[in-house]
Amino acid sequence: MMPKRMSDRHPESSWWGWGPVWAHMTAIFISSSLPGSAVPSALPDKPVHFAVYGLLGALVLRALARGRWFGVGGRTALASIVLTITYGVSDEWHQSFVPGRTPDSMDLLVNSVGAAVVVGAAWVWSIIKASRAHATRRSGHAAPTFTERLP
Repeated sequence: MMPKRMSDRHPESSWWGWGPVWAHMTAIFISSSLPGSAVPSALPDKPVHFAVYGLLGALVLRALARGRWFGVGGRTALASIVLTITYGVSDEWHQSFVPGRTPDSMDLLVNSVGAAVVVGAAWVWSIIKASRAHATRRSGHAAPTFTERLP
């Protein structure tokens, strides 16, 4: 039988769920601690902010949903967006203490949009996935497995 919850998979479920979140937040903190002159500028700033905070939002959603990507509730999605934006605010404030760095409201806006878009997409996907599973169970017909499709 497949484990249904993260805690069924690993006894250290909080590490399994929140470890990637803390690791990603640490990476953001370290990169935000670099003096302004040490920040590489090979990539455009705003798409990087969008992607980094989109990923953080997805990781927070995964942790709050205890590893489920199936039927995630709206409150869980909203909480992950709020937590991610709160971390973004603290990161911009942190940059005010780093030489050559300044807080930027546009960075915060892009961080917030990245988190909202990625978490929102994951939430919608989880609803679609749950409704398809419900329809399959209700009809009594499961989709054929890979081995059933073989000639």
